Amino acid sequence: MFLSDIILYPIKSLPGVRINESKVEPRGLQYDRRWMLVDEDNKFITIRQHHDLLLFDLQIEGKGFVVKHRETGDALELPWEISDGVIVKVKIWDDEVEAITGNDNWGAWFEDKLGIACRLVYMGDQAKRPIKQEWSKDGEIVSFADAYPLLVIGSASLADLNQKLEKRITIDRFRPNLVFEGGEPYEEFRWGKFKIGENLFQGLKPCERCIVTTLDPVTAEKGREPLLTLSKQKINNKIVFGQHAYGIHFGTIKVDDNIEVLQYKDSPYDPV
Repeated sequence: MFLSDIILYPIKSLPGVRINESKVEPRGLQYDRRWMLVDEDNKFITIRQHHDLLLFDLQIEGKGFVVKHRETGDALELPWEISDGVIVKVKIWDDEVEAITGNDNWGAWFEDKLGIACRLVYMGDQAKRPIKQEWSKDGEIVSFADAYPLLVIGSASLADLNQKLEKRITIDRFRPNLVFEGGEPYEEFRWGKFKIGENLFQGLKPCERCIVTTLDPVTAEKGREPLLTLSKQKINNKIVFGQHAYGIHFGTIKVDDNIEVLQYKDSPYDPV
């Protein structure tokens, strides 16, 4: 097995960008979901309610990245990180975490494209957002991702699912960070400790899936699949696809790195 894709999502709920290598950090991949859009109440804005968040393209340029609105062609240049700005407490799911408010013009740019009041905030290094306690071993933390630092999916799992669908879908529906080739369909559900190159990771639990998977990543149009098909192959009565994980070592991983599973779990929901 080997790593075939590394996908970074600089801004939560916006599309990702493929990269050839990445540094692994306690929160996940470096720069992954450190930015987030919030509303007037400082609550996170999610693709679940605002499907138009998909209508952007991201690319890496210089010392940061560029967000381009697909319909207007307008572009916004953003840095990977900021250290100065007003500190606010923002709400993401049940968590409240400190964030740094970005330039007002950045929020205004997104307001214009989305038609909603919003501003852009950044998770600084001082912010500590723990993962769910039942899956934590040593106080692991996470970025603005939904709940866990990393999401791993095997291409064989997608191929198996596509055989059951009338219309094939791409891996982008599932917003993974790490995609691998080789192995059996859904084998990532049972990964305990595993290595990518020389970097060690801990597999956690299957990822529960939601309405986001039914949105076409190019048009943002909503359908019924793949949730309908995935509902027929539940695990523990949950609709799942992909495996959550976190890094134990914090080195660099690259596309084409070999993957070695050091420990398999008996059941996908076995504790770490």
